[in-house]
Amino acid sequence: MKTILVTSVGSLVGQNILDSLENRRQNLRIVGTNSDASAWGNFRCETAYLVRPAADRTAFAKDLSSVIEREAPDVIIPGRDDDIELLGRLRDRLYPDSGAFLCGHSDFAAVMADKVRSWHFAKDKALPFAPTVETGLPDSLRDALSLGNQYGFPLIAKPRYGNGTRGVRLVVNADQLQRVAGLHDYAIQPFIGDKPECELDTSCGLPFFWEVPEQALFVAQILIGQDASVLDTCLFQSIMVMGRCEGMTLIKDPSLLAVAHQYADAAIQAGWTGILNVQMKKRSDQTYTAIEMNGRFSGGTSGRRFFGFDEVRIMLNAWFGESVIPPHSGSISRRIVRQFIDIPVPDSDISTLNAHGVWQKS
Repeated sequence: MKTILVTSVGSLVGQNILDSLENRRQNLRIVGTNSDASAWGNFRCETAYLVRPAADRTAFAKDLSSVIEREAPDVIIPGRDDDIELLGRLRDRLYPDSGAFLCGHSDFAAVMADKVRSWHFAKDKALPFAPTVETGLPDSLRDALSLGNQYGFPLIAKPRYGNGTRGVRLVVNADQLQRVAGLHDYAIQPFIGDKPECELDTSCGLPFFWEVPEQALFVAQILIGQDASVLDTCLFQSIMVMGRCEGMTLIKDPSLLAVAHQYADAAIQAGWTGILNVQMKKRSDQTYTAIEMNGRFSGGTSGRRFFGFDEVRIMLNAWFGESVIPPHSGSISRRIVRQFIDIPVPDSDISTLNAHGVWQKS
């Protein structure tokens, strides 16, 4: 029996990890940590621990190390971007000889978490990456206006740290750009690909829901083993709705694969092992350029096993050093659609986790 620990198990990533292992857990004991006692993912584990939020780094590290000492997991999987660097630093400080952590060097984790540092890393390694302007500096407006002159509006302003579409702004003119350039901890990039419709009809009020459609996000999910080899790579086009992956199409493109391998080589040289997720856009000349990176499983992980890309199984078996997770036995397709489901979460389980800080499956 192997034990895995999934941090932030109530997150979308945690859900995908659990979904990927559904009906294949006979030789597994799953332990989860989460800062929200009401999250459904807590109660899909054999044991769940309530920990303080990762935003409080010291408290989170203390809580997590306590769980690690108590459970002695064979593999530790980060469930959110915030967890990755913290896990790396926790390993460096307390568990330098442990092979359980499904992540690489904490310094590269910090690069992936920071869009500005990602741009500088890529530029230094001659990797294709969207030009990125850091806000809040004396030259930010000048550099941002230069970006606008070169690529045209709209531009994309993203929080320097973080994931998904939270806090992302579409900048459509120079006045907006001037204000955004004065903000702190934002990163400005060109909008690569077909320009979206940016004019809103507000004659009868503001739309209650509005988004920029994203159906041309190209992604490489790269699996890097502990021996610094690439175990497998999946290339797909993602359909995003309100920042969530709602559908994927498997693609075979040698030029996209070549860029993925360039990033994999650079990450390996920087000491990275585990997951490398590189999100890209296609430029007008039909070449690919990255816009973001992260080092974890994603919101489409469970769906990709229907591509025949069983990434959770591949990585866990590699970290275990033996075949513990059996192959996926479902159908295989090149198109995947995601659907919501309804799940009851018992009040008694939430109360137990809140009251005792730990919940055990009966």
